[in-house]
Amino acid sequence: MHKQLSRLSEIAQKPHRLILGLMSGTSLDGLDIALCKCSKSNLEVLEFRSIEYFRRVRRRIRAIQSKEEVSLKEVCILHTELADVYAHWILDTLKQWGRWPDEIDLIASHGQTIYHHPSEDRNSTLQIVDGDHIAVHTGIITVSDFRQKHTAVGGEGAPIAALMDEPLFRHQTKNRLLLNLGGIANFTWLPSRESQQEILTTDTGPANTLINEAAQKYFNKAFDEDGEIAKSGSSNSELLKYLMLEPYFGRKFPKTTGQEDFNLTLFEELMKGYEIELAPKDLIATLTQFTVESIASACEAIIGDQLFQLYVSGGGIHNPVIMSGLKKKLPNATFYPFEELGMHPDAKEAGLMAFLANEMILGNPFEINGEQVTLGKLSFPG
Repeated sequence: MHKQLSRLSEIAQKPHRLILGLMSGTSLDGLDIALCKCSKSNLEVLEFRSIEYFRRVRRRIRAIQSKEEVSLKEVCILHTELADVYAHWILDTLKQWGRWPDEIDLIASHGQTIYHHPSEDRNSTLQIVDGDHIAVHTGIITVSDFRQKHTAVGGEGAPIAALMDEPLFRHQTKNRLLLNLGGIANFTWLPSRESQQEILTTDTGPANTLINEAAQKYFNKAFDEDGEIAKSGSSNSELLKYLMLEPYFGRKFPKTTGQEDFNLTLFEELMKGYEIELAPKDLIATLTQFTVESIASACEAIIGDQLFQLYVSGGGIHNPVIMSGLKKKLPNATFYPFEELGMHPDAKEAGLMAFLANEMILGNPFEINGEQVTLGKLSFPG
């Protein structure tokens, strides 16, 4: 047997595995790294670090993200260059944590989404950051490209959080909603097991992506820290009304989206068409309220008047304007700290990658559109 396959077999037979989950979302904040202790259908986050993208790197990714026409040369270069950057960050992070690479069983890398295209004809999604480069430069077996199998069996490739949320977080008697506020907002609706209702996972629209774009363009800031810009402005009800008429909101649940539907250029064109002029602070206030309104609309459509526990993860939890807006708009929800579920709220999506890699190595399939599949592709160090 090939020595790497033999190593993989040994890893699968261990009572638990140490897996580094890597996540970078559409908001382009940077790379989240979560060190997870994984056993069968279980996960514990031991360490977490978030590393901000260099401004130059963020600009380069944004230039190819969600654009129909881009430099193929730049896509090719970033596919490998980002992988090399990730590998450097991984080794540096392990050093900070007092860990050696040979202690780590697997790396689970989501990659950087550059285009997402759900379609009636064929669902497609594309993530760059090459797994082979990560594996070679860290010496650690790497699992990557998780979304392709999902689209291969008819899924949209996102959101896939429910694959972890149901086994780890569904409650016997309590309804729960797990909301993630990354670049795009998505949630998993987990009605109580005793209710026998079906779970549902869906994107709801933008979370931070539009706010971040506007903060970068008009204030030269990576994001609206603590919602300070939104607090200084006023939401424009006329623009908000037009935003909620966007075609995405007319599609049936579950559904996915990305910057292809929600980007600042499109909405500035919409403002121009409706002859709406806003000061930058008022635009950010409106985009922040747009995040709140679109999430609340999805909750009303799916949950109705049922009472539920709400756990929020992702970068948006640090924006008090979003969080206070959600509390006003969701009277049937009781908000709980995500930590009560035993996981750092910023580490959830990186933890999800580790969970998926663990289940793949163990050969535990998920049922997606009637097919039994595992997600991810393997890259060996040598």
